[in-house]
Amino acid sequence: MQSLLLGNVIKILKKEGFELVELVDTKPRCFDVIARKKDKILLIKVLYNIDSLKLETAEEMRKIAKLLNATPIVIGEKFKFDFLERRVVYTRYNLPVVNLATFYDYLRGELPYIYSAPGGYYVKIDAEKMRKARESIGMSIGAAAKILGVSKRTVMNYEEGGDASVETAIKIEEIFGDVIKRIDFSEFVKNESEKEDELGEDNEIISKLREIGMSVYTVKHTPFDAISKFERREILMGLKQVREIEKRAMLIGRVSQVMCIDAAYITEREMKKKIESVAFVHKEELNCIDSPEDFISLIDEKTGRCENA
Repeated sequence: MQSLLLGNVIKILKKEGFELVELVDTKPRCFDVIARKKDKILLIKVLYNIDSLKLETAEEMRKIAKLLNATPIVIGEKFKFDFLERRVVYTRYNLPVVNLATFYDYLRGELPYIYSAPGGYYVKIDAEKMRKARESIGMSIGAAAKILGVSKRTVMNYEEGGDASVETAIKIEEIFGDVIKRIDFSEFVKNESEKEDELGEDNEIISKLREIGMSVYTVKHTPFDAISKFERREILMGLKQVREIEKRAMLIGRVSQVMCIDAAYITEREMKKKIESVAFVHKEELNCIDSPEDFISLIDEKTGRCENA
């Protein structure tokens, strides 16, 4: 069922004009598909039963989404013994979770407004809009409370940013118009930290890159091992000295092309084969680099960007 669900996700993305890369050969992986359409970048994890989502997977997915300015989405169909409902957003480890139908609606511009939480379904009220709408028709907080069947304190809570049940939200819209907030999936990682992790002194490559002024964030369960940043340039980094570096570099290159960002693989041996969009940098070459600008120039030279500029 999970492979069928993944196949349907990919079909929908292609139909809606997204470029994408599937990570079916990467195990373990914190996301299954990375897709892009214009400025919208999606990191997608597909799990038929969302209860199988692990905390570590969610943490890595949020971290990468924040670093790459992407939107993380978990797509599933079941949790425990129930099915996910259309137009409802669920949450696992601070990630948005939706079913395939809701995902389809989302890609076509229909943002959901109902979310599931302990006790039922709720919506987010636009506090400022509601207050202005109430005041514009000359209705007091007490009168609003009486019509809605809630306390004055509850109405005040709505106008301070509190959420409402779906039943109450329907009444609120009947009285005050469109004061319901749509759920923006990108908001889930808005407050995620971009803090570099601490490394031991034995990680020579990362230490060198940080020494010259590059920001380097290590990641797990992806084709790439780190994301390096300097000003507005982002680089997907391959660091592991595996037997099939070329195969891994090809996958990193495909991801970087979809993302429209750079890719580099730091190696301990000379690489004869060239891979489009991936700069193979010998570890010893880092000794001749003194600044982020030097490193960026080296990447551009090896990928031919300088020639195409």
